[in-house]
Amino acid sequence: MKMKSIIKCGLLLLGLGTATVSCEDMFTAKNTLVSKELEPQDTLYQMMGIIKRMQKLADRTVLLGEVRADLVDVDPLHASLDIQELAANNVSATNVYNQPSDYYAVINSCNIYLNYVDSMRNSQGTRKYYEKEILSAKCYRAWCYLELLKIYGEVPYVRTPVLTSDDAQAIVASGKKEGMVKITTDMINDLITFRATENDDLRQEYANRSFNGIRYQEMSIPVRAMLAELYLWRASYTGDQNDYVNAIRMYHDYFTFPSEEINTGNNIAEWRSRDAERPSGSYDGNFRSSRNCAGVLPMETSKYYGTVSELRKVFCSLDSNNYYPAVTASQRAKDISKAQDYCQFITEGGGFPEVYYREHDENLYSDYKTMEGDLRLYSISDGPDNVKDNSTNSRENSSYNNMYYLNRKYGNTTNGNSYLEFIPFFRNNILYLHFAEALNRAGFPETAFAILKYGLSYYTLTNRSIVSKDEFDRLCLITSLGFTVQEPKFTDDDLKKQTTGTAVIWSSDVFGTYFIHSLNTMNPDARQIEGGNRIQVGIHSFGCGDTQYNEKYYLDDADTKKGLKTYVEDIELEEVPRLSRNSTHEDSVEYDRVIEYNAWADSVNIARKDSVDTYNASYLASTSIRTKRQARVAQLILEEEALEGVFEGLRFYDIMRYQMQEMGGSAIGSTITMPAYIEDKYGATTKMAGKPWYLKLPSR
Repeated sequence: MKMKSIIKCGLLLLGLGTATVSCEDMFTAKNTLVSKELEPQDTLYQMMGIIKRMQKLADRTVLLGEVRADLVDVDPLHASLDIQELAANNVSATNVYNQPSDYYAVINSCNIYLNYVDSMRNSQGTRKYYEKEILSAKCYRAWCYLELLKIYGEVPYVRTPVLTSDDAQAIVASGKKEGMVKITTDMINDLITFRATENDDLRQEYANRSFNGIRYQEMSIPVRAMLAELYLWRASYTGDQNDYVNAIRMYHDYFTFPSEEINTGNNIAEWRSRDAERPSGSYDGNFRSSRNCAGVLPMETSKYYGTVSELRKVFCSLDSNNYYPAVTASQRAKDISKAQDYCQFITEGGGFPEVYYREHDENLYSDYKTMEGDLRLYSISDGPDNVKDNSTNSRENSSYNNMYYLNRKYGNTTNGNSYLEFIPFFRNNILYLHFAEALNRAGFPETAFAILKYGLSYYTLTNRSIVSKDEFDRLCLITSLGFTVQEPKFTDDDLKKQTTGTAVIWSSDVFGTYFIHSLNTMNPDARQIEGGNRIQVGIHSFGCGDTQYNEKYYLDDADTKKGLKTYVEDIELEEVPRLSRNSTHEDSVEYDRVIEYNAWADSVNIARKDSVDTYNASYLASTSIRTKRQARVAQLILEEEALEGVFEGLRFYDIMRYQMQEMGGSAIGSTITMPAYIEDKYGATTKMAGKPWYLKLPSR
């Protein structure tokens, strides 16, 4: 049976077709069940009915989080009045994107389902028959409440079915609302007992059936991802370090659960050679597959069958918008992108490897200025494959734009009859950035920085120049929930005991990283992979090249580095003999001098090693240095969230979350400089309380 039919059946079973609201408030009063004795097929239809309702939330989730921030511009001549209101921060009660009743329709449907399903019915073994459907409904409800809190700040909190107009009127009459702490706490308590304790993520598969290539399993929100987000938002509001630690635990468990491991992948935008005229790569592949997401909301692909997404019309040129997209990248987004340093690790010519930085000279990049710096914006929206001449069409119709624009986060076609197949609940690489945020705020800036620069794996976590022993040992105190995987390369019994089932386990049998070569060795293979075949790269590398070699992308500034002791301090750099790039013969005099020097330095270093290592470890673990590192990494993460998440509806809430963190008296001090665009709209000193950050909750 096709999903379009399932949804229609689900609507009939749920009575969700044309519900009315007699008290004209935000609650739907007439959700009814045909039967309270549910058979398996009934639960499927009901879940599809809930998804049907959620489709109405897809576009507004993106636009509310993007248009109100600083990374996009809205065309005042071609954007709808509703989108223009969002951009002006002057949102009316009738604005189509300001309709909380649609969120409450989903919440009420979930409440009805959870109230009437037989939660105690057993299947074979000890598992409850409807356990997975119950968990899906609870995750949908939690997601809706979190979205409402991000939009409105405080909202009515309802966990029981609203079946009559009297029920709805009573809720409205009470005037009671709850905020972030109360609701996220309840949602966490609601979900935490469902964390997977076996090799199963508790999402129903329905025999691996799919809709438009999307498996039913992918339509549910993974419980560990949902919990991680709830912990991160509650921690941002309260500053509670325990919440950050629990967020770390849930993100780690989501990414590393046995047989379900999730890596960053390596679909990057890149310069393939030093002499290339244009960059290339497969970065847009990150947005084509539902399997790159922590759950997706499937959309209808024809208006005939129901709710379609109009985001392609908002972000791309189509016949239906006369080839004028309503929303495009702002100068602010382009400036952030342009400011990045693109780094290439080059092994051409048979000599020593070389780190090469692309020039910061816009005159070198023809008409495509976004080739300078980070390449993601170029790859997605501003490159020659995305911005093209449309004069042929415009000559036929004077209303048409003479250029057309394609935003590849919303497809690879300008066909106005083609609609998006899904909208992510959470994209995995964005969750990696949120993971970095939780790590940094909890006091693990080295590991957070590793997510940005190297990618997490056994090889980065055990590299003491990347993650210190102090930070590694403290990460070992964060234990996984529900599984106790060991690292196969840890053979020492004490180390194995210390690390088993903790946040340092990224199995070397599964996760792999690109080997970090020394520039002082002759090794032409710059792409050697260490570990498993699920490749981890630093998130910054998706647009900025071989970031692991980029010395301009750093954790510690020069002042911090001056405080470190070195093994050999009494030899000036220019006295150390060096091999030239063209020296390839081991019998050369220059080579012999290097060998002699290295042998002497090794003997000195061995004698000094313990004392130097002890001093440096204590120095880097000090509160003052850790705080300084956290402030630096916080800025890098927020910048990376802009580079990686532009157009996805995240920016406004990223800034909001940072403001929450600082409002709570963050130990690392102020880490965010409010963009002028945001200051003009919302006030430089605005601190998350009331308007203008939150929309006014309509009364109906």
